[in-house]
Amino acid sequence: MPFLEIKQNLSKQLTDYLNQSLETPQVSALDLESDFSTPPKMELGHLALPCFRFAKILKKAAGEIAKDIATNCPLKGATATAAGPYVNLHLDMSQLCAETLTASLKEKEAYGSDQSGKDKRIVLEYCSPNIAKKLAFQHIRSTLIGNTLGNIYEFLGYKTERINFVGDWGTQFARLLAAVDIWGNKDELSVNQLAQSMNQLFELYVRFHKEVDQDDSYLEKASKCLQALENQDKNATELWERIKSISIASMDETLKRMNVKFHHIEGESTYIPAMAKTLEEVKKEAGAVESQGAWIVEVEGFKTPALIQKRDGTTLYLTRDIAAAIDRYQRFKADAMLYVVSEQQKLHFDLLFGVLKKMGFEWADTCEHVSFGTVLFGSEKMSTREGRVFFLDDILNEATALALKECTEKNPDLANKELVAEQVGIGAIIFGELSNHRYRDINFDWKHILAFDGETGPYVQYAYV
Repeated sequence: MPFLEIKQNLSKQLTDYLNQSLETPQVSALDLESDFSTPPKMELGHLALPCFRFAKILKKAAGEIAKDIATNCPLKGATATAAGPYVNLHLDMSQLCAETLTASLKEKEAYGSDQSGKDKRIVLEYCSPNIAKKLAFQHIRSTLIGNTLGNIYEFLGYKTERINFVGDWGTQFARLLAAVDIWGNKDELSVNQLAQSMNQLFELYVRFHKEVDQDDSYLEKASKCLQALENQDKNATELWERIKSISIASMDETLKRMNVKFHHIEGESTYIPAMAKTLEEVKKEAGAVESQGAWIVEVEGFKTPALIQKRDGTTLYLTRDIAAAIDRYQRFKADAMLYVVSEQQKLHFDLLFGVLKKMGFEWADTCEHVSFGTVLFGSEKMSTREGRVFFLDDILNEATALALKECTEKNPDLANKELVAEQVGIGAIIFGELSNHRYRDINFDWKHILAFDGETGPYVQYAYV
């Protein structure tokens, strides 16, 4: 890309100038290029170079170095001015624009891709909801950030393995099986009746948690359902498989509306058969110890140990994540494995990576938790158990309806208004999510998201058209 090439060229020119008075060159163009920042105001320049790092090397004050560069260093492609310890660079915009337009017209869709990821592979885990309920709006950040990262990596030439690691095992799922058995109608659960089936499952899940607050004997029923499932009881397994297929079909419909794709949809249940072997390996290689009947691994730097097996002998999400990480590396031999999951799970992933390192896996250093903040509606946090949840499909439908109203008012004769409204409405949601800083919490605001001016999806689409 012309801008990057200009940066690299300026870095080389500045490096040569800074090193010319030294007997042994100590400034590298690559390090200097990474030092560039953007000035706080455009009128100050397009790039800024702080000179603090060079003060010790050149045995001069940073301000003197900046002034010297601005006065005496001839640069091709930019003019330099000193501002205290900074060198502000004003690029030759006519040259930059000409080169950018020439390159973009020549390279077209490939413009901007340096193919730096050729022959490299990245594993990305994102979305990853619990099944048996419709995708909630809180899943949107993981889903869109992960999908966008996958698109970027592929654009740069990487081979990606996109994984939707769904929660389909454990206590919560057993409670749903119990609820279906007690109050549900199994005959109405069908892939051919997705909306009705998903509504029934959600209502039953919420009802169970309300009823159990009044009568904890329901917990015993859920425990028996989990035991039946673990013992591969025919009826429990068939119901589990049916609910799983309904959930995945419903999830796929929602994800397609946002152009989200996966190469693999895998469940926690995939690793249940590997639990005995995984526990054996962790206990042997990571130095797991027994503590009050449970098994834990002490991870350096953390007071909280990694719990890998409970007193009753059952495993946890962490244990299944350990098995999954080992399996993924063996399958894909990836250069990096990214987990796009909210900041609330930071400790979980710190412990996961810590256990993998203690097991002697050098590739554990290539694992990364890509965290992000929470989505709020006003001050309200979502809770599926309490039935306080905003479904993603409902938000997408509302966005489409509002966009259709706006499109109709602005252009009553517009052809394919419904299709345009779907593209504008869902595009607005996607842009609204991705335009926010990843680490910050987001307060969802319809008025801003669907605005037709400013930094919004509809404005970008309008400008593109």
